[in-house]
Amino acid sequence: MSSQNFYSDLKRKIVLAEMAGYSDGSFCIKNGAGSGLVMLGTYIIDSSEKIPYPDGFYFSPDKKLYYKNLERNICIVKNAKIKAGVSAVSIDIKDTISFLKTAQDLGADYLSYCAHSVMKMFLEKDTSSALCLKKNHEKLKRVLHDLKDNLELPLIIKLGIFDNEYVMDAIKIINDCGFNLFHINFERTKNDSPGLELLGKVKNERIFIIAGGGIKNTGDVLRVLDKGADAVSIATAAIKYPDLIKSIKNELENKKPERQQ
Repeated sequence: MSSQNFYSDLKRKIVLAEMAGYSDGSFCIKNGAGSGLVMLGTYIIDSSEKIPYPDGFYFSPDKKLYYKNLERNICIVKNAKIKAGVSAVSIDIKDTISFLKTAQDLGADYLSYCAHSVMKMFLEKDTSSALCLKKNHEKLKRVLHDLKDNLELPLIIKLGIFDNEYVMDAIKIINDCGFNLFHINFERTKNDSPGLELLGKVKNERIFIIAGGGIKNTGDVLRVLDKGADAVSIATAAIKYPDLIKSIKNELENKKPERQQ
């Protein structure tokens, strides 16, 4: 299937990336104006009481303790007429699935599994970014199978291209398991950067890539799109400049006639 024909609502759009500690509903509508999609979270769902995460981004697996918070944040975004995505991760994939199923029931437009965290709690349990390690590829397949069997909305798999040396292999495994929507952090996307070079190597017609990594202006967006990304994500720069995404969107729209000539 050509990437031209799926996830068309995100094609050449800007995504406000999930940023734990920031990405609640209020932040997303303020700093994500002009986005094709804003991501709530990443939420951690685990039973530990020692997770080094801000209040509002860590939840017990008990649905009663997170339902209202999640419902409120999704409603804030949806009421602003912006597409809402929800990102989550936990040590136990069952807790992640339960949380994402709740987000699905509450009206989210997209879901995301974070396979990008390098927090010690995940690395010690061989989950999140550790799933990309060669030794955990069979576990990765089981996690993907569980996600596919339990969720109905489009699911984004978030990865960091430099998290470990086996990420490229993991991307192929994920795609072979039936997932073709990726959010990949390439870290640096300047001209001649390792990240931008790898974007060109990762891209193929079977997958849709939301690419992020140091994107701060319209020139950065166009460079990443021209290299093969289907959409771009902005994170840190949107904290410093709340109107950034809206400004870039307007500039891209003004450039369209010129680029089509």
